Amino acid sequence: MYFANTYRIEDTSGPADALKSLEATLGKETTYGTGEKQLSAADLRKYHYMFGMEYFDDPSELAEYDSYEEAVAAVEEGLAQGRGGATKVYRIDIPGRNETVFGVALNDSGCSGDEYIMSRVDKEAIRSTGHLPYEILVSDGDVYALYARFRIAISWPHLPMIQSDTGATFFNIMCAPNAIEEALIDAAGGDI
Repeated sequence: MYFANTYRIEDTSGPADALKSLEATLGKETTYGTGEKQLSAADLRKYHYMFGMEYFDDPSELAEYDSYEEAVAAVEEGLAQGRGGATKVYRIDIPGRNETVFGVALNDSGCSGDEYIMSRVDKEAIRSTGHLPYEILVSDGDVYALYARFRIAISWPHLPMIQSDTGATFFNIMCAPNAIEEALIDAAGGDI
């Protein structure tokens, strides 16, 4: 439900049903996204980490093509070639729409890599593995991704900027947002 609200899903009955099914199958210990600073559904639907940072509706524009088919083919090719250190984890074609969501692993050993991010900020007892994989959205001929400063912040909404007991801070990954955007632009076949 945390990400259903973050991603502004209008009808949350589907995610609510999926949550009930998961709880029945796996059990439930706690709710994701809770902590010292509680974020309500309304907070999540308008979330940004701080002044000047992106919102959900401020995505990175990775590439533009003449058609949906051309855009999907370009992303498939880029991921198959591992451009930008990105590889395909999954592909979901949205029924009845010219939209496809790709789950993307970022395998680069530098600032854009999944291991780089997770090793520096994912230090709480309850891990934020739900941050992975990154998503690329093809909508008609346009290719987008959530901007990394939003995407990372929403996965760790309580992460401080410069100091913490665990050593996990946004300062530790300052190079990541731009590096992630460049990696995803490369994977999508856009201009860097």
